Amino acid sequence: PFVELPEPATEQRLMRREGSRSESAMSRLARRNPPTPTEPTARKVKRTPSSLLLRISDICKVHSVGVAPTVGEKLKTNGTATGTAESSEDGAHLKVHPHQASSSDNNDECLSQSSSACCEEEVVEKLLDAISCLKVAYVNLQKAHVPYDPEEIAIAGERFASELEETANLQDLYLNMNEWSDPRYLSHISSRIQEYQDLVMDLQADICKKDSEIGWLRPELDELERKNMELEDKIGRNGSCREGCFTVRKGVSTEVFMDLHERSSKCIHDFAKFIFDWTKVSGWNLGLSTTPIDSHVAYERRADKKYAVEAYFACVMLMADRDDHTSLDSVDCIMSFKDPFDALMTDPDSSFGRYCRAKYLVAVPQSMEDSFFGNLDHRAFVESGGHPRTPFYQKFVRMARYTWALLAVAHSLNPKAEMFYVKSGVQFRKEHMESTPAKIIREEKFSVGFTVMPGFKIGCTVIRCRVYLGKLNAMDF
Repeated sequence: PFVELPEPATEQRLMRREGSRSESAMSRLARRNPPTPTEPTARKVKRTPSSLLLRISDICKVHSVGVAPTVGEKLKTNGTATGTAESSEDGAHLKVHPHQASSSDNNDECLSQSSSACCEEEVVEKLLDAISCLKVAYVNLQKAHVPYDPEEIAIAGERFASELEETANLQDLYLNMNEWSDPRYLSHISSRIQEYQDLVMDLQADICKKDSEIGWLRPELDELERKNMELEDKIGRNGSCREGCFTVRKGVSTEVFMDLHERSSKCIHDFAKFIFDWTKVSGWNLGLSTTPIDSHVAYERRADKKYAVEAYFACVMLMADRDDHTSLDSVDCIMSFKDPFDALMTDPDSSFGRYCRAKYLVAVPQSMEDSFFGNLDHRAFVESGGHPRTPFYQKFVRMARYTWALLAVAHSLNPKAEMFYVKSGVQFRKEHMESTPAKIIREEKFSVGFTVMPGFKIGCTVIRCRVYLGKLNAMDF
């Protein structure tokens, strides 16, 4: 006959009732009924939290076992399973026999139970560790509030959230635990792993192919980088020349002088246009000024009067002092500054500084300055030996740097550069003159109105002057 064992609570009451007799009874039971080969031998279990939880779970399970009388003893049929257990002091007359089952099913069940038990034990251990870490993280979060430290609170909060997330992940691990014991699921995972391994092999082959292509392209890249550096150096030199940061230390030449002449002409043109725009705003009368505005010149457009202002500044700025000779080293020093006003602040009384003060007092009349600013503060500051840091004076200094360098290089050339102007009324000649503004003209109908930018003659080389053409009633300018 087969009967059900008592519930866990009843078993615990029986164990407490037997007290100290349970140990001797178990020993006598072991001597009378030695374990059969199919029964597992008793072993000592390490008392850890996870093992205790597993022991409790095993106790709570209900097992069906068979009870048969021993030889020479008669089983009491009128007693229940609980009554039999209570009336027997040591239970020596009972033997426990497992249910009869097929060997294959028994083996599968044992493997499944052992695998499930191992997984459960691992999950419980991880759960206990996670709870401990979560507790520590929560304590650290509380400590961060006293004293109140926002940074520590943020760090502790992130740590607590991380531990809480790790604990929550154990739920998915426990729910998916049974899938890993399913052979079909393991087969599916194995096939997916094989697919990814094949993909890794393909990607590795692509990497090897790309590495070989990189090896082929490396020489081409080196060659392109070398050419790029050469182009950058060339562009840098050209950019330095455009910004005025170039040197003539290696020796002056006609090409250097022609370059300076072109840049000086452009700077004078820009400053003259700036002054012309200010005259329209301030209402300053160009006809009453000292600028070379000839009333006999017939301008095609009213705006062409700015060329007369440009001619005035070119005449003043290029009027060289005979006793003022500048060395090329000084030119290199001034031209090395990106902002010429910084050069003035470095040495206000240098040759360039004296040139700026002298030319400003001549080029900007008192009436012009008073009309522009309503005072003569700029002139007073310059006369006292200073250089006012104002936008107006800084524009003047940018123009003055090129004209000063042009005069210095002209004096250093061998043979020296000779400046020339063209008188008004002279017939236009393309060999020595250039029309401003550039236009197609019939030479026999136009003559020179005035010289906008003087020309230079260096030996047999002629740098053409820029002139404004018009029909004149008078021959002298």
